[in-house]
Amino acid sequence: MNSETAHLMRCLQQIHKVFSNANETLAGISHPSVCSEVLLSAPGTAYILGLSEVYRVSKRLEEGMVARRLANDLLQQCLREVDMAWNNLLSFLIFGRSTFQMLGTNLLELSGGSDPHSSAGNLAPDQVCGVCLTEVKREPQVHSGNSRPVTYQGSFYHASCANFWLNCVDSTLPRETGLFSSLPSF
Repeated sequence: MNSETAHLMRCLQQIHKVFSNANETLAGISHPSVCSEVLLSAPGTAYILGLSEVYRVSKRLEEGMVARRLANDLLQQCLREVDMAWNNLLSFLIFGRSTFQMLGTNLLELSGGSDPHSSAGNLAPDQVCGVCLTEVKREPQVHSGNSRPVTYQGSFYHASCANFWLNCVDSTLPRETGLFSSLPSF
């Protein structure tokens, strides 16, 4: 497995772990009305919105994988596991669906937030997120209110990608120019 594939696999496995832990927590709630009350509380809503950002990261990882032509059976299987865990989470969220829609977040129709027609392979290295490998551009405002790209040691990152990587994958951000410099341009 090359370093780019290992990088994506590591991130996707951690996303799956986050969703699995959330599923276990919500499945442990004894009654649907209690689950609904928890999810509709301020901390519960913030938690679900955070999970939705993690799902957006997974969709950007998928876009980066496709754009860089890194798709293989292992990555595809990991993506399927992430999507299954996310879809299982959505079954818990049905209780608060109307509330989340009022917040302007349709959790059932999340996308990666990137332009599906952009190709990371056509970009200069300093325009590609060091985590997801997709174009770094100003995104629509998300629940955290931060839509500006993050720069660190000459590399660019989507704020949510950097946040996820630092909190769930590694304490040091990957440097796009070092980790992926061997990738061909398309």
